[in-house]
Parts: sequence; structure tokens; C-alpha cells
Amino acid sequence: MTGFILRRLVYAGVVLVAVVFFLAVLVKLVPGDAVDLMISSNPGLTAADAARLRTELGLDRSAVAQFIHYAERLADGDFGQSLRHGKPVWDLLSERLPATLELTVLAMILALVIAIPLGMMAALRQGSAVDYAATVFSVLGVATPGFLVGILLILLFSVDLGWLPPSGRGQSLTISLWRAIRDWDAAVFWASLRYYAMPALSLALVVAAINARLIRSAMLEVLRQDFVLFAKSKGLTRRRINFRHVLRNALIPTVTIIGLQLGFLISGAFIIENVFGWPGLGRLAVDAIHWRDYPLIQGTVLLSAVLFVSLTLLVDLLYCVLDPRIDYAKR
Repeated sequence: MTGFILRRLVYAGVVLVAVVFFLAVLVKLVPGDAVDLMISSNPGLTAADAARLRTELGLDRSAVAQFIHYAERLADGDFGQSLRHGKPVWDLLSERLPATLELTVLAMILALVIAIPLGMMAALRQGSAVDYAATVFSVLGVATPGFLVGILLILLFSVDLGWLPPSGRGQSLTISLWRAIRDWDAAVFWASLRYYAMPALSLALVVAAINARLIRSAMLEVLRQDFVLFAKSKGLTRRRINFRHVLRNALIPTVTIIGLQLGFLISGAFIIENVFGWPGLGRLAVDAIHWRDYPLIQGTVLLSAVLFVSLTLLVDLLYCVLDPRIDYAKR
């Protein structure tokens, strides 16, 4: 197991180095730069001033030179200085990361709460009205963009009904949950959750639709296996067979997709965060792109890549929990 983890960490390092290099190249391909925006907002800057600023900011270097310089700073734990905010990039990322992580985790939990029961019922009642309803839900969930769902939810629950706030975050969900448990006051938790409800649902619907269909297909395949027939012949209850044997084996391919979907949710949150005015990494990245804030763009993408690579490693380790036959120590 240790050898497998070390190999995966080496692979992860190679991937992150490639991400840093391509970021340096892509940044050079973006038309315009931060100095052009400064000139447009301050006509008093001369061409000499612009050239001096580009030299000070390192914008006149080649892509390879920028990559080497950025990699050296990363090795020292320095993500650089934001051109727009004038603050260290890591400080900005650490401020926004909790909001994105809370929203992403809540969206995934909500997606699984919807997908697992729906996929199970569709598989156990194949050809029934429940199965057809699950199919319609899956098609609509995949075909409808998350930002469109978000706008429709705002129109319904904020504009028409006035039940939920249309934008903002409110208090941290984790902190409010702790205070609600400590004080035994559900109103504290709801005051925070109401800000999370619509953005999390917008992100969760697509993931729930995909997972519901995947769980249905996996369970139908497992139900045809010989060990399920053997469990029935032993007199085990249907509930125990479905949950302990069928669902557990069906979740193995699903876990792979879930790990990838968490990365998808982090990237998909970039759009949803701007729809709902959510103070997370997505909104920070869009503002950074608008202002050509290259250090902040690089830091945001690199942090997203680190999270995605970490999730794939965690998924591989979860295989051992779901299926004891998988033993990485032999690899």
C-alpha cells in the first residue's frame, strides 16, 4: 500500500508540474495584459511607464522564463502577489476556499441522497413507472445546464415566493452547524443553510442524474450474479441482500465517477458562484481573468488541480473499503 501511494504521489507531482507549465504558456496567449487595463483606466500612463511596469511584473519574459520563475517561487511556498488586490495570492485563496469546499461537499451529499434511492428503486422495479420516471429525471438533469437551473430557482424561490436569498453566502455552514448542535437551536443552522440551498441544488441535479442512471445499471448487472441467487437460497432477507451485497458491489464503479464528479463540481461551481454571487474560488477566478491578474489565475487553477488529484487518490483508497479483494500491496 505504501509503495502504491508513493507512486501515485510521484504521478501527481508530474501532473502538477505540467499544469504549471501549460498555465505559463496559456497566460502568454491571452490577448492583452494587466498593464493594458491600467492604461485604459489611467490615460496619463506613457509608453515608457507601461514598459517599466511590464518589466517589474515580469510580463515581458518568455513563457519558459515565467514557468521557471513561478516554479522557483512555488518551491518556496510563494504563490505570488495579486496584481489586482495587492495581497498575497495564497491569502486570497485561503479566504475563498472554505466557501467553495462547503458548497461542493453539500452539493455532492445532496446529489447522493437523490441518486442512490432513485437508482436503487429504478433497478429493483425495472420497467415500472418509477423506472421510467428515473429515466426522465436523468435525461432532464443531464440536458439542463446548471446555470439555467440556478436562474430558474432564483426566479421562483427569491423573486416570486421570497423564501430564499438570491445571492450571498451568510455564515459558514460548518460553524452554524456546530453552534446549532451546541445551543440546540435549528434556527441558527437554517439561517445559514438557506443561502446554500439553491446553489447546492443547481450543482447537485446534474450529478444526481448521472449517478442515478449509473447506480441503476450497476445494480442490474450485480442482480444477475450467482452470489445474489446464492444469498436468496440461504434465506437472507431482501433488504439485507439489496443493501449489503447488491448496493455495495454496485457502488464500486460509482465511486470512480463520484471522485471525478467532485472535481467537476469544483470547476462547475465557477459558473454557479457567479450566478449566485457566491464568494468562492469561482468568482475569484472570473474576476482574476477579467483583470488579467496572472498570479491569481495561476494560483486558482493550481489549487483546483491539487484538489482534483487528491480526490482521485482518495477514490483509489476507498476501493479497498468497498471491495476487500482489491489489494494495492500486491501491485
